[in-house]
Amino acid sequence: MFPNQVPIKTTKGLQEVGSRTYGLSPAMRRILIMVNGHATVAELVKKLTGFGDIESILTQLEIDGFIAPNPTVNPSPETSQRPTVETSRRPVETSRRPVETSRRPVETSQRPVETSQRPASAPQQPTTPLPPPGGPQPEFNMEKAKGFIRFILLGAMGPTAERRINRIEATTTPEELRVELDAIHDMLPKVLSKKDAQQAWHQLEPIMASLHTPSS
Repeated sequence: MFPNQVPIKTTKGLQEVGSRTYGLSPAMRRILIMVNGHATVAELVKKLTGFGDIESILTQLEIDGFIAPNPTVNPSPETSQRPTVETSRRPVETSRRPVETSRRPVETSQRPVETSQRPASAPQQPTTPLPPPGGPQPEFNMEKAKGFIRFILLGAMGPTAERRINRIEATTTPEELRVELDAIHDMLPKVLSKKDAQQAWHQLEPIMASLHTPSS
C-alpha cells in the first residue's frame, strides 16, 4: 500500500473491530480501529508513531484481508488523460466549420432555439445526493461519552482509574476513543474481579457499539 493511498476496513476488518472475530493482537486491533477511510497511509504513520512500525502493521493488515485501498478516493489515471485527447481533436473540427457557416445561414438562426432548451435539461444532472458520508459522526457526542466513561471507571476502580480517565479525556476523535475503550476492555479483568469487570464493561459496551462505523 502506497503512502498516498487511503485504507478502509473490509468486511473482515469490521467483523474484527465489532466482535474480535479473528483474535488480532491488541496492537494490530488498535491500528485497525484507527483506519477510518479518510486518512492516507502517510497520515496514519505520522499520527500513530507511538504505536510502533505502523507501515508494516498496515501492510500485514492488508495481506490478511482486514483493510484495502479505498477505490473511491484515488481517481483512476484514465480520467486525467481523456480531456487532453478530446481537446487535441476539436481544433481540427473548428478549422473546417468556417466554410460551412457561409452556406448555412438558415441553420444558425435555428440553433439559438436549441440552446434555450438545454438549460431545462441541465438541472437534472446535479442531483448527486452523495455528500452525506460524514453524516453518522455528528450524532455521537464525544463529551457526553467521556463523562459517562469517567463515571463508570471511578465507580468500578476508584482513584486508581485517574490515569486511564486522563487518557480518555485526551482523545479528540471517535477512533481515538475507541482505541482507549479497547484497551480498557483488556485492562478491566486484570484489576477487578471477573464479576466486577463484566459489570463495568456491560455498561461501557453500548458506547463501544456506537463508535462502530460500518460505513468505512
